[in-house]
Amino acid sequence: MRLTDVPELDVARVVAAFERRVRALNPDDHDLAVRTLHRLTPANWTLEWFLPWWLGHAFGLDSRVSLKIVLSNVLGLVSIRLQDDLADGDVAAEDVAAADRLSTVLFDGALVVYRNQFPEVSPFWTRLDEWMAGWRRASAVDGVHADDLASRGAPLKIAAYATCLLADRVDKWDLVERCLDRALTAFVLYDQVCDWEADVAAGRWNAFVASISGDGQGRVDRDRTRATVLAAMLTRGVVTAHFQRTHAEAIHAARLAIKLGSPPLAAHLSEYAVRTAEQGAMMEAHYRTAADRAATLMFGTSPSGGRT
Repeated sequence: MRLTDVPELDVARVVAAFERRVRALNPDDHDLAVRTLHRLTPANWTLEWFLPWWLGHAFGLDSRVSLKIVLSNVLGLVSIRLQDDLADGDVAAEDVAAADRLSTVLFDGALVVYRNQFPEVSPFWTRLDEWMAGWRRASAVDGVHADDLASRGAPLKIAAYATCLLADRVDKWDLVERCLDRALTAFVLYDQVCDWEADVAAGRWNAFVASISGDGQGRVDRDRTRATVLAAMLTRGVVTAHFQRTHAEAIHAARLAIKLGSPPLAAHLSEYAVRTAEQGAMMEAHYRTAADRAATLMFGTSPSGGRT
């Protein structure tokens, strides 16, 4: 199957369906829902928007069903984003009550398509509960571990598993899950290195920080933790090592996507690997330059020992 064989997802149609659903479920909070959705663009949240569409096409699922799952995913994405914003204190005071109410309503609305498809005894519901519980643990301040970073993106598995069930391709689930675990690990690793200073300041656990200081929250002394991380970034090549792992996880996920028969998923993951590797190289160069300048100012030499 070629990349061009996969029909384009009609994003505008999904957005219109989202707005209609919000008006039906919770018209009073419609504006907050739309504002939140506009922050979650397909360009930055690609798998949340496209994964059910791509997998559905790869597995021969009726496109009308795939589109319903995409809408469910977008409703769930907005719900979870609102929950994250509330937990991080990023919601304006006048919107807190609405965000809390809307998050619950949208998550329930996201499940409608599944309630129409799966009986109560379906294994789908057990898996859904497990993934949401894992996500809640991972989202807690102390609730994530370096060997289980993918749990932060566990809700994404809900739509993927449903697609396998509805397409009668449960035989593909193990491969799908391994692909997603690798991809989600790459995404979280990237986010963690970008957010490490904000996370330390807020007391949130951070994988990048933990890999350097052993204290992912800076519990003992946040200023000391920040200084330790900065020193490592300047002198120990930790940025390169972190992005090498990110790249390796994304490439592994892309190879698994090829085995799944989904060229667009493989292409997205490969492009992500290339893009983040480039950003990692730029970040490493920035800190290397900063280290050289500091050494020159202090000692008149570069870190390599040559006089400048």
